[in-house]
Amino acid sequence: MIKFCPVKIKIMQYARKDCLMKSCNLMKHRPFIQKARYSSTTASGLFSIKNLGQPADFLTLASEAKGTCDSLRGIISNQVDTPISTVRQASEILFVLDSISKHVCNVIDAAELCRSVHTDPKWRESATNAFSILSDYIAQLNSDKDLYRRLRNVVDSDIFTSLSEEQQRFATLLKAEFERDGIHLSDEDCETLRRLQNHIVELESLFQENITSSKKFFDVDAHLTEQLFPRAFLETHIPQSGNSGKVTLSTDSYISNTVGRYSANPVLRKQVYMESMTSCAENLEVLESLRRLRHESATMQGFGSYAERCLTDKMAKTPKSVDNFISKLQERIREPYQRDMTLIQQAKQKVEGNSIVEPWDIPFYSGILRSSNGLDPAELSTYLTIPNCVEGMKVLVRKLFGIILEEAEMNEGERWDHGVAAKERARKFVVTSENGKSLGTMYLDLHPREGKYSHAAHFTVKCGCAESVDAKDFQLPVVALICNLSTDGQTISHSEFETLMHEFGHALHSLLSRTTFQHMSGTRAAMDFVETPSHLLEHFSWDPDFLRLVGKHHLTSNVIPDKMIRLLLQTRQEFRSLELQNQILYSRFDQALFGPPIDASSIQIFSSLYRKQNIPYANGTHWHTKFQHLVTYGAGYYGYLYAQAFASDLWKELKLEKMSRSSGERLWNDLLGHGGGRDPQKMMQDLLGRKYPSVDALVVDLTNNRKH
Repeated sequence: MIKFCPVKIKIMQYARKDCLMKSCNLMKHRPFIQKARYSSTTASGLFSIKNLGQPADFLTLASEAKGTCDSLRGIISNQVDTPISTVRQASEILFVLDSISKHVCNVIDAAELCRSVHTDPKWRESATNAFSILSDYIAQLNSDKDLYRRLRNVVDSDIFTSLSEEQQRFATLLKAEFERDGIHLSDEDCETLRRLQNHIVELESLFQENITSSKKFFDVDAHLTEQLFPRAFLETHIPQSGNSGKVTLSTDSYISNTVGRYSANPVLRKQVYMESMTSCAENLEVLESLRRLRHESATMQGFGSYAERCLTDKMAKTPKSVDNFISKLQERIREPYQRDMTLIQQAKQKVEGNSIVEPWDIPFYSGILRSSNGLDPAELSTYLTIPNCVEGMKVLVRKLFGIILEEAEMNEGERWDHGVAAKERARKFVVTSENGKSLGTMYLDLHPREGKYSHAAHFTVKCGCAESVDAKDFQLPVVALICNLSTDGQTISHSEFETLMHEFGHALHSLLSRTTFQHMSGTRAAMDFVETPSHLLEHFSWDPDFLRLVGKHHLTSNVIPDKMIRLLLQTRQEFRSLELQNQILYSRFDQALFGPPIDASSIQIFSSLYRKQNIPYANGTHWHTKFQHLVTYGAGYYGYLYAQAFASDLWKELKLEKMSRSSGERLWNDLLGHGGGRDPQKMMQDLLGRKYPSVDALVVDLTNNRKH
C-alpha cells in the first residue's frame, strides 16, 4: 500500500493524496533528465534533510514552512485582481500555488514517516506535534479565498487551453478540491467546515495511532508454539510473563499470521485469532465519530454522502459505478468461491471430524490444500533471501529502464533505527540513470521492531518536482519502503517477496515520475488507479525467469529448481476466490460505512456483510478497527480491485516478463512518468485500448477444475 498522511487537502496532497498528473511540456523523460539540474541534499539530518538534526528541529522546520508559505500567499493576494493575459503569467501563478504545497509537504511527509518508524519516542513526539501544526495550517490554506480566486482567474482565462496538459489538470483538480471543501460557502459556514475537518483529521490520526500502539499480550501453552517460533525469537521480541509452562504471544501480525497458517491446533488458532481481532477496541468509538463527521462534512459541501464526495475525482466517479463493478465481480466468483469453501469443509471434516468452517480455519486448511501438490512453503523460503531479492530488483530496473540502484552508506544523523542490530538496520540506495544523472533516493526498512509501523507501506519523504517555472531545476524524490518481513535475517516467504515487489512498484512510480508539480508527482494519482504499478510489479514474483534470477538457496546458492517453480505457479490461482471475496467484502463495507447513513454500528454492518457473502464470522470480533484503509482510502478501497485488473492486462500487453528495454520504456514513458498528471483513462486507452478495468482479468483461471 501507499502510506500517506490522512489530512484532507487541496493545496498539498502529501505522501499520496488523490489528484492526478501528466508531465507538462517535458516531452519524454530522457530529454528532461538530460536538461534539468538536479538538487539533492547531502546534509546529515534525519532522512538526509537539512537542519533536521534533533527532535525540536521538526517544530522549527514546520514554523519555517508556514512562514515561507505565508510569503507566497501574500504574492497571490497582491495579484488577485490582476488580469491574466499570457501563458507565462498563468504558469507562474500555478507554480506558486504548487510551491505552497511543496514547502508544507517536505516537512509533513518527513514527520509522518518519522512518527511511524523512529526508535526514539522524543523524535516521534516532535514529529507528531509538527504534523498536527501543519495539519491545522493546511486547513487554513484550504479556506484561503484569495488562493481560490487567483486559481479561478487562471482556469477562466482565455489562455487556459494554451497551457500544458499537466497544468490544466493540476488547475482543474485543485479548483474542484477547493469547491468540494466548501470554499463557495459563507464565511461562517467555511469556518464551521474548517473546524469540522480539523476534528476529522484528529480522528484519522488517532485511528492510525491506535493501530500502531494497541497491542495485546497473552499467555499460551508453550508446547503449542515450539514448532512455530524459536524460543529465542519470542524472548527477544516479546516480554515474557515467566509463568511456568507458558509462553507470551502478542497480537503482532507476524504472530497471528504464522499461527493461523501453520498451527494444527484449533484451540491455539482460535485464541490467537480472537485476541488479534479484538485488540484495537478503542477504534470502535473513533470510527463511529469519523463516520458521523465525514458525512456531516460531505453534506455541508452539497454531497449526499462522503462516498459520493470521495468519488467525484476518481475513475469510477460514482458509488453506483463502484457497485456495478463489484457486483459483476461477485457474480463471476460465486461458483469458484463455493467450490473452494467446500474443499475446506471436506479437509476439516477429515482432520477434526466436523465441517463447520470457522474464520481461524481458513488460512490453515487453504494452506494445507495448497501444499498438497507437493510444494513445501518452508523449503521454498530457503531459496528466497532479502539480499538476493534486492539484487533481483537491481537487475530488473537496469534491464527495464536502464537505471542503477547503488547502495550508499547512511550516516548516523540520517538514521532513525538507533539501537537496532546491524543486520536489521535500514539501507539506502541511490538511483541514477545510465549516463550518471541522479534520479532519487530509496530507503529500505524491512524488519519488525517495537513501536514501528506494523504493516508494509511506501512513504514519500520528498516528491520529485520542478523547482523553477522553466523546469531547469528539479527536486529529487526520496522514498522509503517500510516492511515487517518475518525473517531471521536470511529467508523470507514467497508472500513476503510479493509484498516487497508491490511496495517497490510504488517506489518506482515515485522515483520515475517527472512532473512540474509536486502535487501531481509519483503516486499522487487517482486513488482507484494508483495501485496499478504496484500490482504490476507483483507479477514478477510469479515469473519463472525472475524467480530463477532471485531464487538462490541461502546455504548452497543453488538456483531454485524448475519443479518448485512449476508447483508454485500451480498454487497461484488456488483459493484466489477467497482473496477476491474478502476484497469484495472490504470494498462493500467501505462503501456502506461512508455511504448514506444507516442505523447500524460498524460491527453490525461488518458482520451483516460477512454473513450475506457467506464468509465465516466470529461474533464479537472487529477486524475493521485495524483496517487503516478506512482512513487512507475511505470509500476508495475498491481501487485495489480496479488496479489489479489493469495490472493483469498491462502485464500481458507490455510482455514485461521478457524484461526488455522496449517494454520498460513504454511503461515509463506512457504510465510511470506521468505520475498523477495525466487522466488515467487516457493512459489506459493508449496502452490497452479501453478506459475501464475488465472483470475478466481478475477471474482468469478461477473456473479451472482442481483436485486435491
